[in-house]
Amino acid sequence: MTVLAAGEALKIGVLIGAFVGVYGLSRWASKQTESVPPAPPSSPEPKRLPELEPPTQWQKVVSIDGRSQFARTETVDESALKPVRIVNLYFTRFDLIPGPPDPSSFADEIFVDLYDENSGYKWTASYFVTTPHGINEMLEEEHWQYAFADQTFFVRRYDAKLIRQMIVEHLIGTQEKPSPPKNAEDTYI
Repeated sequence: MTVLAAGEALKIGVLIGAFVGVYGLSRWASKQTESVPPAPPSSPEPKRLPELEPPTQWQKVVSIDGRSQFARTETVDESALKPVRIVNLYFTRFDLIPGPPDPSSFADEIFVDLYDENSGYKWTASYFVTTPHGINEMLEEEHWQYAFADQTFFVRRYDAKLIRQMIVEHLIGTQEKPSPPKNAEDTYI
């Protein structure tokens, strides 16, 4: 039995020695990490953005275009377009005269055929003309949440003379004189 007890004592001694060794190693390792400076925080605090002011009430008249010629009421002389002239105006869904079935509610594209007398060149420009009620009806009919269009004109109700005047004012108000497109594929005619 003594031999068995001596083998048992040796195993217990090795086990205790291993335990003391692991314990000592862990104490030594923990002291080593105490001398290492702590890592910087992973990300700085996000900067607080200034709070937005509440929206101001809309006024009845909102300036959309600062140009002095915006929404003029006097008649515009089309000779200012020369050498370009308007040859024809036509809508997609109805005739220019008599106009839409409901003058207070329409939304349609108008095409303007232009002619340059100097070059003999013809081209077509297009615009979107609508009333506030007409654009709303169009959104409802198409089940759209929004719409956007370049070259859009808003009128209170249909008036062929006013629409022509509006287009002439727009053409005169552009930085350059109306001119034919540079590429032939840019034309409708």
